[in-house]
Amino acid sequence: MAGLLAYIGGSERCGSTMLDLILNNNPQIQAVGEVSRLCWYARTNHETCTCGEPVTKCPFWLAVEALGRQRLGATRDDLLTELETMLRPEEVGRVADRVQKLLLVMGNRPLYLAVAPWLTRAHHEACKNSLFWYDVIREHTGTSVLLDSSKDARRLKALYLTEPRSFRLILLMRDGRAIVASAVRRKKISLERAIRDWVTTMRSLSWASSTIPDSQVCRVRYESICADPAGSVARICEFLGVPFDPAMIELRKDVAHDIGGNPMRFRTTERRIRLDERWREELTADDLQVFERLAGNWNKRIGYRD
Repeated sequence: MAGLLAYIGGSERCGSTMLDLILNNNPQIQAVGEVSRLCWYARTNHETCTCGEPVTKCPFWLAVEALGRQRLGATRDDLLTELETMLRPEEVGRVADRVQKLLLVMGNRPLYLAVAPWLTRAHHEACKNSLFWYDVIREHTGTSVLLDSSKDARRLKALYLTEPRSFRLILLMRDGRAIVASAVRRKKISLERAIRDWVTTMRSLSWASSTIPDSQVCRVRYESICADPAGSVARICEFLGVPFDPAMIELRKDVAHDIGGNPMRFRTTERRIRLDERWREELTADDLQVFERLAGNWNKRIGYRD
């Protein structure tokens, strides 16, 4: 596969949509958002691309679909079936699920490739088809880097094990208190549930990234991007081997073709990067004590010690 696959790993509301929009401003990078949701978007008429058009009518995605059909020699229905194979893995039994998790934690590529056609067939097929579509998008856009901000830990590790040399991981961290406050606000769930969900995500990311070489991982914090956009994005560009242009530091949404992501991607008048720390007002002193007890060690582990 030519070019690089850059994958943003992180938790929900970690700032991946913001970073996706910024990096998409680089002419050598094509961001596609949470492409793991592409099948759902392709099969409905109301899901909207970041450019403002329904995905089923977006010129960008229609052109990608046409090029993919040309490569596969497939009808439209056949092509959508391929999308479904890529993005909607089959149900697996409990034992097979545990084996998949173990393999992804271990990072043993020969073993993964040996058992993938059987025990991890859903992930294996998803990765093969994902890599095909990444390549189609790169050919359509003429870019060298494809950016996927799906964030999911198991998906990122499976993609790495399938195509390790071209894989680059951007680990995007955000203060866990902000993630938890956002989950309580949006999902109407309990504080304890939100904290446990975040800890589970952090544990999965830690396991999945543990065997990826440091030279293929770039760690960055949401708060650092907001405080020093130019410095943070320049470092990411250097990591990806593409030039940095200060003009990248703008949230241009009308030219983006992201799948999924934070609703802020539709606020076209919002062009400046803005730090969101609503958690400081939303979480009470008692809430913060609960967070410290259940997740304080994980927050310190990713660099938040105040």
